[in-house]
Amino acid sequence: MKKIINIGIAALSVSLAGCRSAGKEMAVGALRIEKTVVANGAVIAGGNPISTSPIVYVYKTKADYLHQVPVLMDEGRTRILAYPAPSDLKTGDVLCLPTPLEDGYLLDNRGIGLNVAFLAYTYEEYSKFTEPPSMKELMANIVERYPLLEIHECGRRADYKDIVSELNEKISKGFLQK
Repeated sequence: MKKIINIGIAALSVSLAGCRSAGKEMAVGALRIEKTVVANGAVIAGGNPISTSPIVYVYKTKADYLHQVPVLMDEGRTRILAYPAPSDLKTGDVLCLPTPLEDGYLLDNRGIGLNVAFLAYTYEEYSKFTEPPSMKELMANIVERYPLLEIHECGRRADYKDIVSELNEKISKGFLQK
């Protein structure tokens, strides 16, 4: 019983924290990007610590990259560490584009992170490839190595019943403050 109460208190604490940043910033190029953290410095990872549900990332970019394919790079932005297979960009016949939210925020549906970069390829173009481009082609097609203005970890997908409306409510209440 004590364990259930402790888990409930921990979940409540995380849910009340929402996506608000505790002020920890990371330098990315010429920009400073905030990362959502709790008071002890741990990254907010959702209400259920044993959940295997994906982390929810809400972000803003300095230009419109809504249709551009994301890749993950090393901290120095000199190497691509992860890129999608063409088949990774669709669920069934639907492209996994980011979902627009209030105030210019986007909900990630693909798996970005702090070191994201965007390619010149659109989701539609890339998803039609039979195999991914070579690493040389991927590097040559990076259009922006430092695209993020903000990125926030907002719990896990399993923590939400209606993720878009719940995130929009958090945005309207200022939970994604700088």
